[in-house]
Amino acid sequence: MKKGMLLFFSILLCFSLTACAEQKTPSVSEQSLQQEQSDIQNEIEISENPSIDSREPESREQKAKLVIDGQEFQITLYDTPAANALYDMLPLTLSFEDFNNTEKIAYMDQELPTEGEPDAFDPDVGDLCLYAPWGNLSIFYEDFGNASGLISLGQIDSGIDIIRNRNDTFSATLETIE
Repeated sequence: MKKGMLLFFSILLCFSLTACAEQKTPSVSEQSLQQEQSDIQNEIEISENPSIDSREPESREQKAKLVIDGQEFQITLYDTPAANALYDMLPLTLSFEDFNNTEKIAYMDQELPTEGEPDAFDPDVGDLCLYAPWGNLSIFYEDFGNASGLISLGQIDSGIDIIRNRNDTFSATLETIE
């Protein structure tokens, strides 16, 4: 029995070594040559077509501020079609009211694009969102579950407790930070 097992493992080892010997792994110098050729090809394509840009795309994540009674709260707007459209509309003066002891909402005169945006979002405290079915902005001051039609636009960077504690309807201006 032991001789049979030994013979089996010996044959298996021979097959394994033979299979490994037949594979050709490029040497370091061959890999360098391949990388160099690829880099040259990319440079040729870019020089022949100046619209090709090999740099990483820049993020349009942008800063804005919400001004309430002279107090400023910074907002980071994400690089999404809806958030970019909102940024392009600024400045906006909006009237916020409490909704469901969870969020402050304000209606806008213009619609934001929703094509290509996710169908639902699960907001956390401080999230700035668009509720697409109603066309309103929402600032969540309480955690909320996943909601269909909710689109993430950005995040309130500071001051969410002050916004949470506003019990009245209040006017706020959303502006760019220059």
